[in-house]
Amino acid sequence: MRKLLLVEDEKLIRQGIRSMIERSGVDVEEIIECNNGEVALEILQSTEIDVMFTDIRMPKIDGITLVAEAQKLDNAPLIAAISGFDDFEYAVAMLRNGVKEYILKPVDRNIITETLQKFEEELNSKYFEEKQNKNVAFQQLRYMLFYDNITKGEIENICLSIGKYISLQKFIVFCFSKKDDDIELTAADKYCFVKGQENLDLVICGAEYKEEIIEKLSNYYIGISNVYYNLMDLKQAFCEAAEMRRTAFETCQPIVDANTYILPDSEYEYGVKLMMQTANLICSNKLEEALEQLEIFVEGVKIRKYPMNEFQEQMKLIIQTTMKVYEKSLNNKKEEVFEILDMFSYQNIDEYMEVVHQWISRFDELVSDNIDEYKTGIKMQKAIDYIKENYSTNLNMAVVSNYISMNYSLFSFTFKQYTGTNFVNYLRNVRVGEAKKLLTETDMKVNEISKAVGYDHEKHFMKTFKNITGLTPSQYRNNFGA
Repeated sequence: MRKLLLVEDEKLIRQGIRSMIERSGVDVEEIIECNNGEVALEILQSTEIDVMFTDIRMPKIDGITLVAEAQKLDNAPLIAAISGFDDFEYAVAMLRNGVKEYILKPVDRNIITETLQKFEEELNSKYFEEKQNKNVAFQQLRYMLFYDNITKGEIENICLSIGKYISLQKFIVFCFSKKDDDIELTAADKYCFVKGQENLDLVICGAEYKEEIIEKLSNYYIGISNVYYNLMDLKQAFCEAAEMRRTAFETCQPIVDANTYILPDSEYEYGVKLMMQTANLICSNKLEEALEQLEIFVEGVKIRKYPMNEFQEQMKLIIQTTMKVYEKSLNNKKEEVFEILDMFSYQNIDEYMEVVHQWISRFDELVSDNIDEYKTGIKMQKAIDYIKENYSTNLNMAVVSNYISMNYSLFSFTFKQYTGTNFVNYLRNVRVGEAKKLLTETDMKVNEISKAVGYDHEKHFMKTFKNITGLTPSQYRNNFGA
């Protein structure tokens, strides 16, 4: 049990009972003592107590009144009354008011132990039942959020059920793609995490904790709903946040908030024909042309020229078509295909397209003769040298592949094979490595270092630096500087 309240006005008796509780063998996380019923009632009203041991005759508020008031609480504790032989009438009144056990003075240690064991069993049963009820409630919540064919009556019943666990006066919903388990997103009075579908997880939180959640999710691309005041609007809030998360993905904006986001005026064009051409080019092994075509579509998605749902569907079609053509060659690489299909497991469309580029580039390996390893090694070293000399500029993979006169897709594949990581991560590590030197060896300001290593925006630099090192630039300088 977590908390036990011991109410007894005689100090020596109180200390003796406490000693018996501590030596009972029953695990009690915290024992709270007080010497009168008035203080005990204040504690019960402000703190969730599992078990209360109380005397009957006490100053200010007696045990009978205390027990009666305790039963009015939402989470009333299990109660044992302690009294002498001459308090029989009081004992009867206590039992009628909800007391579970009656212990006579002088208090016997074995009786205390037996009472605690009995209460522990009852609490464990209660906790288990409560856990089961909570699991059912959140299963119902997921049903309400993720399925369309649901009636208003079902929504009302589900809201009544989850209202026991989500008691927020006004709330907002965050939608994001959870990539690790090192973030704490459970605090019943503030927010709760709900595992979603298609890698669109969500956090329901009190509106006042908005900035706190933004900080917790600083490594993620997130969508945020407007503020709502009724759990009946929870589904609408989720749909809103999910749409904002998709917008963050396609526009590469880390945070898209429904409260401030303005929809573009222009209507979508449809690029089905363009995407089908891309599939045909891949299957004809015209990979460079295919990637160029795909990039055109992606840039259109970013500026809201083409709809995101169309891009998602057409990418599935491209992958499925490609799989059929290269079925034998890709037989042992189906896990890679599943990762690509799971689009929203990536934080943004650029991160996703980097993986798609790498995947498509593999087809060069599948349909061509062995690559001359010696020549390739020379080219890759030339590329690395160029990166190290030009990391402070607006560098990208197209610039480097063009510099060494290598096909973009082939370069992407070969570079990863040679270095063990993709181009973006390699460049990022080079820049952060140079930033470390500047932080420890110079007095340059953080904003100056940011520009010196190739970042136009200081905030982007600081976020990238912390993601890699676990420290802010200032913290790194303080820890490792001279």
